[in-house]
Amino acid sequence: MQKNYQIKSFVMLTGERYCLLIDRETGMPLYYPNLYVTTQVRNRSNSVASMESALSGINVLLRFCEEHQVDLEGRFMKCEYFAIHELDAIRDYCQQSFTRRAEDPRREVIPINSKGKPTRKTGLASEYVRLTHIAKYTAWLATILLTGEIERKTTLDIAKMKKGFESRRPSSKGRNQAGREQGLSREQEMALLEVIQPGYEHNPFEDQPTQIRNQLLILLLLYLGIRGGELLNIRVSDIDWSKNQIVIARRADAKIDPRRRQPLVKTLDRRLPMKDTLVRAIHHYIVQIRSRVPGAKKHDYLFVTHKSGPTQGQPMSRSAFLKVIKLISSATPKLSGLHGHELRHTWNNRFSELMDARDDPPTPEEQEMQRSYLQGWKPGSGTAAIYTKRFTREKAIEASLKLQEGMTRIPENLEYD
Repeated sequence: MQKNYQIKSFVMLTGERYCLLIDRETGMPLYYPNLYVTTQVRNRSNSVASMESALSGINVLLRFCEEHQVDLEGRFMKCEYFAIHELDAIRDYCQQSFTRRAEDPRREVIPINSKGKPTRKTGLASEYVRLTHIAKYTAWLATILLTGEIERKTTLDIAKMKKGFESRRPSSKGRNQAGREQGLSREQEMALLEVIQPGYEHNPFEDQPTQIRNQLLILLLLYLGIRGGELLNIRVSDIDWSKNQIVIARRADAKIDPRRRQPLVKTLDRRLPMKDTLVRAIHHYIVQIRSRVPGAKKHDYLFVTHKSGPTQGQPMSRSAFLKVIKLISSATPKLSGLHGHELRHTWNNRFSELMDARDDPPTPEEQEMQRSYLQGWKPGSGTAAIYTKRFTREKAIEASLKLQEGMTRIPENLEYD
């Protein structure tokens, strides 16, 4: 009988989020995959999401080995590594999407594979990540299983296998969505602000309290340029009402956060200014809406679950946040395919436009420093420069087209052979 593995995620008493790959039938953790994730991922201070990603990739490899009767550890102990045709087969296997049960935020177990056969292909990003983790894991496992003095040929064979997996990754990670990584157009932005207006006939959310919460959620993303994880980590106590400011703070493994998959702040701590209307919108939500949600007063996370049930009043989960974005994207064709991070791109576009429109625009270096602070990037990391260069490129294209319009007209009666 084919074994079935799954990732079990849990919260330790210290508040640390952790996960293990276990045998679903026996409930026993798998020794080498969990040793790898603990020593190579967790101990390098990577997040639980990184651990889950690594175990997910490893699980695809283990599933392949089960189906093809490959004794992975036994082969590596005999210094027999994957041949070219096996590397190709594993790559093809990584392209498959496996059936998953619908996620329930109350579950403590995340199923990674099922007994059913893969039925469709996954995206390039998933394939890339899977092959990356498999390359690292197989090289680590092959090395750790060796005893005594390691021959040079063995070391080269392991390196060759690792390189073989890496070279089979898709050339693009599939993260670039043509036209969407550029942020929203002005027309799309207006459509977004219209559809989230409470009481609007095409607002995808039924009750007014939920509409008010979700409008505030979108406004914070759009006007502050913060990430989804940063949004879900905001606490009422983070708001400085006297200065109209909000603190974006890193709080990994917070004990008071009941969410098993705690949203994380990936950027630096920072204090962001807010205009009066945004502050009033937050105050209205806290006093008039949030305070009336059962269970919400047990913590001070800003956004809470409104829907009645076991999680009512608890901090809003990432899955609930993604559902909000999905429903908004389906409300009008203009917002089709909308994703939360697109609002961060939009903020960066508006920042570039503002800098360009100033009579005394800051130097590129000053703009990069300002953008880095507001977005939480480390100064000099180069991330801010990406947006500056992209805006410069767009302005150059615009200038080139205007130049062509001002030149001598092309004769309309040109003939071509």
